[in-house]
Amino acid sequence: MKKISVLMIGNSFSVDAARYTHELSLGSEVEIELGVLYVGGCSLEQHIGFIKDGSSPYEWFVNGESTGRYIALKDALEMKKWDYITLQQVSVFSGLKDTFYPYINELIEYVRRYQKESTLVLHKTWPYQTGFTNTNFEHYNYDRKTMYKCICDTYDYVAKDLGINIIIRSGDTVEAAIEKYGEHFHKDGFHLNDVGRYIAALTFVHTFNNNQMINNLYVPEFLTKEQCLEYEELVRNVL
Repeated sequence: MKKISVLMIGNSFSVDAARYTHELSLGSEVEIELGVLYVGGCSLEQHIGFIKDGSSPYEWFVNGESTGRYIALKDALEMKKWDYITLQQVSVFSGLKDTFYPYINELIEYVRRYQKESTLVLHKTWPYQTGFTNTNFEHYNYDRKTMYKCICDTYDYVAKDLGINIIIRSGDTVEAAIEKYGEHFHKDGFHLNDVGRYIAALTFVHTFNNNQMINNLYVPEFLTKEQCLEYEELVRNVL
């Protein structure tokens, strides 16, 4: 089995996507070792602030589980050679391209000081649930489809602008699941519940497996094997 290492510089949406990724990858052709730098609600601008003040605010997750350690971005970048490093904007700003700049450029410049050969990846996030009343949603007129379109336009633009060729399209697969099955994949209006996390993990694994079927599909206790196969088929069709 091939093994790859992925570092996610993100926030709670990274934790959602990473929760079941390692388990699923063990049944595929590519085992994914996954590290997540987590600060809740962390924007690209905040990542730069943490770099500048030298702080160590990130809760360190490995393969979907918290280690209980808090580290700096520099610590993670010096930890090992990462094959892939993912970048993402905080959910509220994910559909607003102006919020990415100049911070994503500065973040990439900092990453490249320590990881010159790793492949940069964008992690495309998902829209909020219909009826979510948080004022963050007002940027998109409290409309899920409007938010989704803005996210699509923004991530396509940023990827092209920065020459990033890989996008982990969690936002697309979660939206496709909502369109097919209804709005049953959020936990609290914006984070994913366990089934939503499973779909995001499938997206992650299929992205790094050339969208090939997973040989031995991980079946968690909250899903049947038939449901897992159905969600895998949905993800493959989207990707």
